[in-house]
Order: sequence, then structure tokens, then C-alpha cells
Amino acid sequence: MREIEFRGKRKDNGEWVYGYLIVDEMSDKYYIFSKGNSCNETDRIGEEGLLHILTFEVIPETLGQYTGLKDKNGKKIFEDDVLDITRPCVYEQGVVIFKNGCFFIKSKETLLALYQCEINNYKLKVIGNIYDNPELLEVQDE
Repeated sequence: MREIEFRGKRKDNGEWVYGYLIVDEMSDKYYIFSKGNSCNETDRIGEEGLLHILTFEVIPETLGQYTGLKDKNGKKIFEDDVLDITRPCVYEQGVVIFKNGCFFIKSKETLLALYQCEINNYKLKVIGNIYDNPELLEVQDE
């Protein structure tokens, strides 16, 4: 079974939160229902000592979906991550994008389907993302 997970920057403090996406179409707001250890203990347990079910409003532009793949170090690869790509005779950096129902890595010179990178055993390494590390790669607008 495929793992469905999203991440987004919290609107209240700018920290990343990971979990399930909830869209409130009436208010046009986006929330992440926190999953696992993606938030700190003070958010998870209130003053009364009870465990809270947590949802956080996130900045819509920062939302990204987990691709289902991990990099060479076991780190999950999300949409908008910046990757180092090592393939035979070529080293480059690219950004993970979602287009036409598929995840791609867009670099200055190529557009690689993410699944092809896995099939061909290209070495991928997450080195940041476009929100926290915009200096890593300038991506041309489509």
C-alpha cells in the first residue's frame, strides 16, 4: 500500500509539519493533521495533560506531497525538495515537481521522471527545499 503524506509550513510559527492534508473549501484554508512525531511535545499534550488531536493551518504555497521514494540516506523525498542527482557521467541538481500526474526532477537542463531515477539506480540526495534553501537552485518558470 502506498503511503500518502503531505508537509507544509505552519502558519503560526513557520515550522514544518507532516501528516494528512485537510482542505476547507469554504474558507479556502489548508490544514495538516499531524502524523507521528512531526510536532513538538508541548503541542501534543495540553496543560491538562491530555493528548490532543492536532491539526495545523499551513501556508498553501508550501504544501508538498511525499513522492513515495527515499534518497540514498533514507530521507523521504517530497515535492519541492532540491536534490543532488548522480548518474553515469553526470552530476546535477534539480527540484521535485508534480506534473501531469507524475513526479519529476526538473534541473536547468533536463526533466527526469522520478520513477526512472529509481529504476536506473541514480543516486539521489535531498539537500534542501525551495522554501528554506532558495539559494541552492534557480529553477526556470514553466
